[in-house]
Amino acid sequence: MAEPSNKDPKAEKPVIGEKLELRKKQGTITLVTPPSFFQNQNRSFVLVNLSKKDKNNFADAINKFMPKEDIVIYLWDDNNFSALDPLGDDSDPEYEKYLENWKPNATGRDYTWLLNACRAGTTVIMNMDYSSNQLKVWSGYILTMAKTFFVNSNQDDAQSFAVLNRNRISGMHELFPKIKRIKESR
Repeated sequence: MAEPSNKDPKAEKPVIGEKLELRKKQGTITLVTPPSFFQNQNRSFVLVNLSKKDKNNFADAINKFMPKEDIVIYLWDDNNFSALDPLGDDSDPEYEKYLENWKPNATGRDYTWLLNACRAGTTVIMNMDYSSNQLKVWSGYILTMAKTFFVNSNQDDAQSFAVLNRNRISGMHELFPKIKRIKESR
């Protein structure tokens, strides 16, 4: 009997390792920053002036509640909040250098981009503690969107913002459970 050749289809055996069979699809994250824009039908989040700690907690929440979903994240950093962030204990020399040269009205600050991202996004999360005066003007509009959630540690300010929006959260740990409750109540 002849040896089976490589061209003999009966001799071919696909190699599927145990790890390949166990591998599960994980979701992908598309990160969008100004001036770029990306829009599709995936769930999307607009993160506005979140502290480093909030960004890390948001990433943990995404991994916990949406590990297999493809999502888009629009990221807006308008202020030098990390220098003010008492909970940000890790120091990034490049980022600190950026903060030294940061200007609130620097050329290229395109609030139109932010407004378009807020309109396109499924959920908007703003940290009002770290918002510049310019952003506070625009936040009057952004807070009127039912899909907007905001963080604010100052109780007096938070009560003022609550006139426009009742979706106040104290941190990212509250975000997804609150979104779920709102969705279930509809």
